[in-house]
Amino acid sequence: CLLRLCNLADLQLVLPFLKPFCWGQLLRGIRFRHLDLLSINAPHIVVAEFLGYHPGIAFLSVDVCGAVHGPCPLDGRKLPALCDISAPTRCVMHLVSNNPISHVAALQLSKADLVPLCTLVTSLLMSTANLTVLQLEVSPTDYTPLDSLVRHIPMLRALKLTEYALSISYQAPAGQRQCWKDANAWGKKLRHLRHLNYFALHMCLPFTRISGDTDQEYAVIGLWGGHELPHPNLRRIVVWYWHGMPQERMVFWERRLSSADWYEWVKTRDIDHPDASLFV
Repeated sequence: CLLRLCNLADLQLVLPFLKPFCWGQLLRGIRFRHLDLLSINAPHIVVAEFLGYHPGIAFLSVDVCGAVHGPCPLDGRKLPALCDISAPTRCVMHLVSNNPISHVAALQLSKADLVPLCTLVTSLLMSTANLTVLQLEVSPTDYTPLDSLVRHIPMLRALKLTEYALSISYQAPAGQRQCWKDANAWGKKLRHLRHLNYFALHMCLPFTRISGDTDQEYAVIGLWGGHELPHPNLRRIVVWYWHGMPQERMVFWERRLSSADWYEWVKTRDIDHPDASLFV
C-alpha cells in the first residue's frame, strides 16, 4: 500500500504493537520523492536507515530510541533541510549536530533521557545557533529552569515547559516551592529572553489557590509579563495546571493594548479538563 504513495509529502506512522524486526520489513524498498514530514514510533535504527533514502526531511518526530547500549543510531545523521525535531532528550543532543534545526522538543520518555537541563542546553548551544523554538520536559524539583536558557539561548521566541513526574507514584506536595511561585523573579528572567513571544507552562501543582480564579491568575500573569515594566515582546501565555486532578484546567492569556494606550493582560480562554491537543 505504501509503495503506491510515491508522491507523499507527510507521513505519520504510529504502530504501537509492531515488533522491531517488522518495521524493517514494512519500510523496506519504500521511497517517497517529496517526503517533508515524518512522525514515526519505529526504533531509531530503522528510522536512521529510512532517513538515508529521504535526506530532504524538514520535520521529524520520533519515539523511544530502542538502543540499549551505545549512542543513538541517529547520531551524526546529516539532514540539510531538517528544521524541526521532536525526540527523546539524549537523541536530540545527537540529532542537532550538523543540522540547521530551529525548533526542538526534547522529551523524557525513559530513564535514559533524564539529562540535567544545563547539560542539554549547553549541548544544544554547541550544536546549533538557529534555535528559536524550544519545548522541554523539566523536573518538578528543578528550581532554575530558565537560568540556563537565559545564559545560553537568549534568542528564543517560543518556549514550552512541561513538568514530568519523577515516578508513577510521585505526587508533588501542594506546598512545594516552585521557581515560578516567585512571580517577580520569574518575570525578570523572562524579560532577559527579550525575543520571547510565546510562553507555555504545564504543571501538576496548583497555579492559584482557587482553580480558575481570574483575579488570582492575573496577579501572577501580570508579574510574569510585566505591569510597570512590560516584557518587550511577550504576547501570549498558556498555563495548564492541576494536571490529573479534579481542578485541572488550561488558561490562555494575551497582552492587548487598552484604550488608555496601556498594555493589559486579558484571559481569552479558560478550559477545565482540557484535551492535550490544545497545549500547542
